[in-house]
Amino acid sequence: MQHTNLSMVLKDMKIKGILALLVGVGAIGSNIGPAAALKYGNAEVYRVGSGSSAVIYFHGMSSSSISADIGYVSKISSKLAGTCGEIVLSGSTVGTSPTLKVNSTTVTLASLPTQLLPTCTSGSFAEARSANFKTPDGKVVLVGNTAGTSATLDIPKATVKTVKINACGFGSFKGSDSAPLPSAFKIGSTTYSVSALPNAMDAPKCSSGVGYVPATWLGATAALGTGGS
Repeated sequence: MQHTNLSMVLKDMKIKGILALLVGVGAIGSNIGPAAALKYGNAEVYRVGSGSSAVIYFHGMSSSSISADIGYVSKISSKLAGTCGEIVLSGSTVGTSPTLKVNSTTVTLASLPTQLLPTCTSGSFAEARSANFKTPDGKVVLVGNTAGTSATLDIPKATVKTVKINACGFGSFKGSDSAPLPSAFKIGSTTYSVSALPNAMDAPKCSSGVGYVPATWLGATAALGTGGS
């Protein structure tokens, strides 16, 4: 009789152990599941999160890359003013940016007059220059600075972000202190507004070439907009 009771107890413990294991597996599966194509609904591009902390995700061919034109990105530098208080910037330094800032003052380049750069003698130009201007050979001259002091310049640069697509078929990028997330970006001829992108809330994962999606995606069967135009 004692042997019978012991075998029944052991059998009961074994069943409970198997059930506990199945419950544990079910809990893991409810959080994340494998997926063949890591797209959020029908969106090729989507975001996770909002505002400056958002991360942009791209669906694409495994191990390829996507070029995202994120527009003009701030680039801070400094330059000493000359003896006449001038700061001379070459055309290659300015690039294609429509504006720049000198000590937080915005300069719109298209509105600058074209003038010759006079010689500077004993702290004065041979011909007065009271406002910023550009020269016929493409230089930008910023005047009115204190001679010999350093000015802070912000000359935005046209920037294309290369997004590498991983083995699971997705890639991502996010903003940083030096290059905040843009409000919009372009891939090919399509412009995407970040705020209009579908918000997946949770991010996909890739482990050893196997992609996994959050459980919150599994019920998302409604058609989703792409946020592009």
